[in-house]
Amino acid sequence: MGRVLANSPADCKASPPLEAFLREELSRTGPVSFARFMEVALYHPEHGYYERSPEVVGRRGDFYTSVSVGRLFGELLAFQAAEWLDELAARPPAPGPRQLVEAGAHDGQLAEDMLNWLRCSRPDLWEHLEYWIIEPSARRRAWQEDRLKVFAPKVRWFNAWAELPAACVHGIIFTNELLDAFPVHRLAWSQAAQEWREWGVTSAEAGFRWTFLPKLHPAVAELAEPAAALGVMDVSERRAAWQAIAPLLPDGFIIERAPTALHWWTAAARSLGRGWLWTLDYGHRSGVALHPTKPQGTLRAYRDHQLVEDLLAAPGTQDLTAHVDFSAVARAGEEAGLATVVLTDQSGFFSNLARKAMQSPGTFGEWTRERTRQFQTLTHPDHLGRSFAALVQTRA
Repeated sequence: MGRVLANSPADCKASPPLEAFLREELSRTGPVSFARFMEVALYHPEHGYYERSPEVVGRRGDFYTSVSVGRLFGELLAFQAAEWLDELAARPPAPGPRQLVEAGAHDGQLAEDMLNWLRCSRPDLWEHLEYWIIEPSARRRAWQEDRLKVFAPKVRWFNAWAELPAACVHGIIFTNELLDAFPVHRLAWSQAAQEWREWGVTSAEAGFRWTFLPKLHPAVAELAEPAAALGVMDVSERRAAWQAIAPLLPDGFIIERAPTALHWWTAAARSLGRGWLWTLDYGHRSGVALHPTKPQGTLRAYRDHQLVEDLLAAPGTQDLTAHVDFSAVARAGEEAGLATVVLTDQSGFFSNLARKAMQSPGTFGEWTRERTRQFQTLTHPDHLGRSFAALVQTRA
C-alpha cells in the first residue's frame, strides 16, 4: 500500500496477545519463515495489524493510499470499468448481469466511491451490475457492510475464490494496493556457500530476532538452484546469465518472494470467465529480479506515516509491505490463460484515462480544481505516479 518516507518514530510495543501467540508458536515449532511472521502480524483474526481499525489508512493512520487522495481515484476507476463493461455487453453472446469484483476492500471506501459514481452517472449500466467483494476477514466485512449498506441489494460478499465457481465472473476483477501486503519470504545470498539462505524469525529476550532457517521453506524451494532467483527468464538463458552475475553478487544481498500473491492471482484469473483482471500497486515492472539499487530488498515497515527500521518490532502495530514483482504476476495470469493488455506506470495509465473522461463531460462531469489537485497527486512522479503501476489482463 502507498507509504510515506520519513524518520523512524518513537519505539512502540507489540500487541501483548499477539506477541504471546507468536512466542507460543515459536516454542512449538522453532524459528518460522518471515512470511509466517508477516502473516500473523498483519492478519491474525483478532490482533493482526489490518484487523485493528479501519483508520490505519489515511491522515489519522499509518500511511496513505490512492483512495486517501479523494473521490477522483474511484471515479476514474469506475469510468474505466464502465467502458470495459460496455465493451463486454457488445460482444456475443448477450450477457446477463455483469460483475465488478473487488478484493482488498478494507473499509469499503473505494467501493463507495465507485458505486456512487456508477449509480449517478451510468444508471443504464447500474441496472445490470453486481458488486462482489472477496473478504476473508469477518471484522473487515462488518466495516464494509456498514459503509455500503445503502447499496445493500447490489453487494455480495465471499470469503475466498474457492466459494466462486470457475470462470463465473463476467466483468472485472480488480484490486488496489493488495498484492504488496501478501506475506513474503526473505532470502540472502551467501557468497561463501554459493547459495540462497532464508531468513527466519525466532524469539529474543525482548521481542523477536532474525535467524537463518536450516533449509529453504517449501514455498521457495526452487531457489535451491540459485539461478532461479532470476525469475521469469527462460531456464537456459537464466543459467547462462547466472554464471555472469553470481561472482558479482554481494554477500548478504537480499531478495523477497511472495508465492501466495502469485497463487492468489492465479485463482482470480481462473474465476474470470470473460472480462478483465486489473491491479494497481507499487513495485518492479522491468522483469529484472535482482535490483542492484536495493541490496537490502524492498521489505519495509511503517507507523504514523514514518519508516520503521526494525521490521520485527511491535508486531500487530505497524504495517509491513514489499514491492510487487509485476512481471511474475503477469506471467501467472498468462499461464492461467489471460492476455496482458497493459503494464505501465500509474501516471501514464491515469493520464490516458483522464483524457477520455474530460472528453465525456456529460458522463464524467466538470473537471474541477479539486479534481485537478487529486489528479496531480495520483500522477506526479514525486507522489504516486512513478512508483505505482497498473497491470491489466483479459480473457475474451
